[in-house]
Amino acid sequence: MTTTQLDPVLVPGPALRFVPRAGLDTRYVLTGFPLAMAAFTVCVTGFTAGLGLAVVWLGVPLMIFALGMSRGFAESERGRIAAVLGEPVARPGYRTTESRNVLIRLLTALGDRQTWRDLAHAGLRWLPNTLSVTLTMTWWAGLLGGLTWGLWGWALPSHDVELPELLGLGDSYLTIVIFYLAVAFFFAGTLPAVVGAAARLEARFARALLT
Repeated sequence: MTTTQLDPVLVPGPALRFVPRAGLDTRYVLTGFPLAMAAFTVCVTGFTAGLGLAVVWLGVPLMIFALGMSRGFAESERGRIAAVLGEPVARPGYRTTESRNVLIRLLTALGDRQTWRDLAHAGLRWLPNTLSVTLTMTWWAGLLGGLTWGLWGWALPSHDVELPELLGLGDSYLTIVIFYLAVAFFFAGTLPAVVGAAARLEARFARALLT
């Protein structure tokens, strides 16, 4: 007779499952800010500058470069949003040409609908990202600031009036520390939901244009 020993399967609790998810969403939102600025500068600025110089043909290669970069930013974003949404993201097809003539290459790109959608995302992605970054940084600041206030609050000017005092809770140092700890627990409890919603807002905006 043989016996089989079953190893226990350790399932992390809800709090532990939320920690890596909140970290993933936070990273997606915060890294999206420099990407949004870079995409707007390179793609939109480059395309409009090339459009203005197209009359003297100097702008044609610049426009091709800007459109190519918008495709590169779009491809990178598809990989980023797949991790946030938890599902694979389809890559659309593009019109291509094997011609080395720069004018034909430009006309092929301009006639491709997805190329315009990629360029639109490069120019507009900062809108949802700005909202997402604002929410994410506010919640993290509220959490970390409330948890650590007792370590640095004493260094603030003595004539400052703290929020607990304005609410009529008293002005003792211990009261203020406990109040900000309670605020920190509020931000901690709602952070996964708020940061997750911010990340999904930005990811769904990208999916609507890039897939």
